Amino acid sequence: MSEEQKIRRGRSPEERITAVSIAANAALTGAKLAVGVWGKSAALVADAAHSLSDFATDFAVLAGVHFARKPQDEDHRYGHGKYETLATVAIALVLAWGTLGIGWHALKGILQAVLGEGPAEGPSAWVFWMAVVSVVAKGWLYRATMATARATGSPALVANAWHHRSDAWSSVAVAGGTGASVFFGRQWAVLDPVAALFVAVLLGRVAWQLLREQLGALTDRSLAPSLCDEILAMARGVEGVSDPHKLRTRMVGRYPVIDLHIRLPADMPLEQAHRVATELEHRYLARFGRETLVTLHLEPEKAGAGTAGTGA
Repeated sequence: MSEEQKIRRGRSPEERITAVSIAANAALTGAKLAVGVWGKSAALVADAAHSLSDFATDFAVLAGVHFARKPQDEDHRYGHGKYETLATVAIALVLAWGTLGIGWHALKGILQAVLGEGPAEGPSAWVFWMAVVSVVAKGWLYRATMATARATGSPALVANAWHHRSDAWSSVAVAGGTGASVFFGRQWAVLDPVAALFVAVLLGRVAWQLLREQLGALTDRSLAPSLCDEILAMARGVEGVSDPHKLRTRMVGRYPVIDLHIRLPADMPLEQAHRVATELEHRYLARFGRETLVTLHLEPEKAGAGTAGTGA
């Protein structure tokens, strides 16, 4: 069996939970849109757009997991992780555009309500109950996705879990806004576009966070200073290694690239030096994931050197 066939055989835990998420988000998006239009709720229609963004993000995660499992080839010596990054950037841009539309319509609804030009009747009670169903469903998806993320160590699933939670929060806002109008009278109908505006703000925040993070990956931004310090500390913790320096890091998809210079005793046999470097490499793989790309440059220890290197 070829390496490619091994990769395609069976679904990973990440793929299974994402498939469940896709089905749930598709159902929620359709139900929210239908009930929102029929029940005259701009907030629930906006919430449907939020669920649609989760639906799109699920596909990005699914594609990223699929490509991350593919081996390096002649055209992709650093793997295929950037495909996930590009897909997420595209989703963030679409999400940002949708945010502007939702926000504009919400502001018009608020202005109409203030001027007394709003609809003759408030949203239907079905809108409130649909929002409650969404809160329950999204709460479950958050917990299930986060549990899988912790079991597999997948940062993409962690991000997707928080996306589920943000959708749950927006549904709470919709339930509050429409519930007030449904149960306390039409004079509270202004809370529906207010809730839609709140959803737009949440969508914009998610879009900005996704875009900022993924653009950093595309431009080869270094890992966080705390992680760079941890990488250097791990090198110093290996017996025989001294003065880790010239550290360079970046992300390729979900996995980091670590390029580090280390010093070993000048009289250390080559075979032993190889064992030391391999031990350090295995520690990095255990900490950051087996797909982490590690390049170690071995240098002879300087005579009288006793200070540890710093990250760059």
